[in-house]
Amino acid sequence: MASRLHQPGISRADRKGTMRSRRSFLHLGFAAAATFAVSSASAAPAYHGSPRGGGTVTARDEAARTFTAVRRGRASTYQVTDKTRFVVGGAQGSWWDVRVGAAVQVRWHRAGRQRVADIVGIRARSGN
Repeated sequence: MASRLHQPGISRADRKGTMRSRRSFLHLGFAAAATFAVSSASAAPAYHGSPRGGGTVTARDEAARTFTAVRRGRASTYQVTDKTRFVVGGAQGSWWDVRVGAAVQVRWHRAGRQRVADIVGIRARSGN
């Protein structure tokens, strides 16, 4: 670029035009990236919480198919459905693997006022 600035055949106006076109190209790129980010975010399912949600299971209600997990002193109750996936140490699990005292991570969505568990990751016990 430095050699181009000192070439005798290129005027200062030509160099400014090049800078404007580069700047416009960057603005166009940022605008496109922002549009893509907004459109892809609106198309994604609305998950609440994070993969680190959950905590330690403190209660389990067999009849209602719910469990309560406490994390950082805050209790959250999750509803389990037939579509809920359970994963124990990377392998397929089941509702029976959710036990009081188990460490869980929950991916969930809201249905009305309930948190419905989509994926429940259960940390495998080190003694097994």
